[in-house]
Amino acid sequence: MGAFRRNKKLSHLIPKNHFCSFSIFREAPLINWTYTDAVLFTAYDIYRSTDFWLDQIINSGKTLKEGLIDLGFPKKHSLVADTGVFEMEAKKAGIARDLGIEIDIELSNTQIFEAYELSGADYFVAPDEIVLPQDKKEVILTKTMTIKESLLDLLEVVPASKVIAVIQGHTEDTISDLFDFYRKHNISCFAMGGVIPLYHHSKELLDKVLRYVRDITKEHWLHIFGLPRMSLLQYYLHEIGVDSVDTSALLYMTARRRYLIGSKGVQVRKAIFKDCSCEGCLNLDPMPSTRSPDFFVNLYIHNILTAVKLAKKPFGLGLVQSKSALKKDEELVVKQDSYKPEPVICNEIEPKVNLQSWMTAEESLEIKMKQKDDEDSARLLQPDYNGSYLEDDSD
Repeated sequence: MGAFRRNKKLSHLIPKNHFCSFSIFREAPLINWTYTDAVLFTAYDIYRSTDFWLDQIINSGKTLKEGLIDLGFPKKHSLVADTGVFEMEAKKAGIARDLGIEIDIELSNTQIFEAYELSGADYFVAPDEIVLPQDKKEVILTKTMTIKESLLDLLEVVPASKVIAVIQGHTEDTISDLFDFYRKHNISCFAMGGVIPLYHHSKELLDKVLRYVRDITKEHWLHIFGLPRMSLLQYYLHEIGVDSVDTSALLYMTARRRYLIGSKGVQVRKAIFKDCSCEGCLNLDPMPSTRSPDFFVNLYIHNILTAVKLAKKPFGLGLVQSKSALKKDEELVVKQDSYKPEPVICNEIEPKVNLQSWMTAEESLEIKMKQKDDEDSARLLQPDYNGSYLEDDSD
């Protein structure tokens, strides 16, 4: 195992922190963040935020991390600055609508790097572009060239030791080309991008891609961007063997009043808070008003702590069962969409004439029904985007 992996500078679960937009993340208990050793935020969050606190920090000359530390954020914890380009690149790739993403601004690399400079973060994600399974060779070459140029631009302002370079693609040639390029520039921390579109395209191919990427990066830290459903957390960490995963799923699950038990979200009214001794549940019995900030904060804390346990050790579902569940899920999608995935990773997948929806009609209807049931929670939270590309593991 490589030195970077041994040092464990990042936590296995890296939740997205919304301190730029939501004041509750800058107040106790969330500002004192004792749940994971690292959190993530995006340059996109900075430019979209209308929060006066952000203006105060910028005008004071402090970095965002310094401002958070002044409020109580642990200095030793790592802050990971991401671009937020998944949303922007989804729009450029023409899949934003299918994923339920609404984008009102786009950022240049210059703007992203300015946000990075303001952040005072410990690690910085290199800008990338989504390489789709349907992309033709010439499109893939153009995208990978842009990815390489963006890395070189970032290395002019950030040392290689603080860079997280994103691997895109679904063939060995594309993946290896990017990896070799990164290693030539002394990058030692990697992330797999484009996972959500690949997950909806072919779960069998996703499995092959992740195993190949893990194999070639085995001496280095490997992160995954994209957790389309919570049940995949243990599959990523315990079966594929990646080192870390980031997610906003816990925030949206909380907004929908879902209580995490293992990897399954149940309706909060079905939860038995006395059965859990975590910090959140101790404050949920008796349960405050479901429209109150106290309810949201403590339910979110429970969900975070449960996910952290899941990241450390599988809950009930064994590794063989996890792989079997992924395969079963793939067979269901194939049956619904009448689509047979390409079984090998070494050859490029030919683009389909008619692109399938990233969500099946059944998945879309299920989410719409859940969202209708939880409109009050959605109004309370008002997330940066509706997150409908995240599948719901709830009952």
